[in-house]
Amino acid sequence: MVIQWASYTSPLYAFENSYVVDKFSIILKGLFILITYLTFLLSINFIESDKYYQGEYYYLLLSSLLGALVVSSSRDLLTIFIGIELASTPMFLLSGWKKGDRKSNEGAIKFFLLGVLSASLILYGFSLLYGLTGQLVFSEISTYLLSNALGDSPVLLLSSILVISGIGFKISVVPFHSWAPDTYEGAPLPITAYLSVSSKATGFVALIVLLTKVFATSGQSWGVILAIISGATMTLGNLVALQQSNPVRLLAYSSISQAGFIIAPLAVAGITGNYQDGIFASVTYLIIYAFMNLGAFLSIHLFSNFAGSDNFYDWGGVAKHSPLAGVLTTVFFFSLAGIPPLGGWFAKFVVFRSLLSTGEIVGISLAIIGAINAVIALVYYARISKVIWMDELKNPEQEQTFEFQNPLKVVGAFTVLITFIAGVFPGIFSYLGEVSSIFFGN
Repeated sequence: MVIQWASYTSPLYAFENSYVVDKFSIILKGLFILITYLTFLLSINFIESDKYYQGEYYYLLLSSLLGALVVSSSRDLLTIFIGIELASTPMFLLSGWKKGDRKSNEGAIKFFLLGVLSASLILYGFSLLYGLTGQLVFSEISTYLLSNALGDSPVLLLSSILVISGIGFKISVVPFHSWAPDTYEGAPLPITAYLSVSSKATGFVALIVLLTKVFATSGQSWGVILAIISGATMTLGNLVALQQSNPVRLLAYSSISQAGFIIAPLAVAGITGNYQDGIFASVTYLIIYAFMNLGAFLSIHLFSNFAGSDNFYDWGGVAKHSPLAGVLTTVFFFSLAGIPPLGGWFAKFVVFRSLLSTGEIVGISLAIIGAINAVIALVYYARISKVIWMDELKNPEQEQTFEFQNPLKVVGAFTVLITFIAGVFPGIFSYLGEVSSIFFGN
């Protein structure tokens, strides 16, 4: 192992430049660790009430966390593939943790089968890339491609398409999204929250690393493909979410739509070559989205247990039993819709700024599509808040107690605090995105 020691502000490389510790990886690792810890808190009462052993559950979650940490520092083809699969493979088991539930079994099987297909596509893309360059380390691959003028090679483009397709399953973008609603609905709710936040973030980090460090020279080709995927993902996710009455499926399609917003700056960055701005917008959005989406799943967990129904139209007036939970729910869903002064507005602002600042027709078109979809999303986000506050109580005479255990209070307090800070003091998250993008480009 060769380690190149440098100053505090410089990256630390190890294993012949295959693994790096820089500010980009540190920021993302901090996000992964924090989200996993909050998932543990969400899981405490949920798993204790189940009949299955808890040890395996937490071990598998930690294994997935390890994979995410590896991905953020990986700088060669083998290491990043191991990290991606280590992050996603435990989820195949955890998504089917409710062993006696038919929906859980069905969702886990779909997730597993498409996960295997995803891994195959990624490996096929990597094999083409290795066959073209004979290199594994990203820096050496990039140098080889530049020195041999292979930036427009059809093999390189095919490799990038296969890798985008494979990771597309991980981040559930159209047309690779079909597993997400069923898997989210069948999995234990803490695992659903983790899948929609940390597992998805792992896929985005892998995509950012590969597109900017390996396939940057063919960006104008895959950038157009990614732009089409982004627009289709935003639109289809929102239109289908409008039809949902199950809150978990609603958030599943919402998560699909949010993925379209996250990849939009990367698509435009590929076309313009301004990867620093694309990384800044995507990482900033990803960090803010993680906390507000986790909070939204917490709200669903609370109201589903209280009302005893998986149809949010049956939650009429339940916020009156716990105004605090009602306020939290309204904050998280309005933040997802991008309403100021909550964090979601700044997340969308940096994406729209990145798209419009280029002056490219693709960026302007994606910004218009994103603006239309932001309005559509507000309809179904506001609908849940309207039901829990304004509709009539389902059983007004029935005495019910609202269970808000201490671990859930910690998750709620932390996520709502981050959501407000991101909206009121956006410079903090802007700084994180800027630091990660500048340092990643070195």
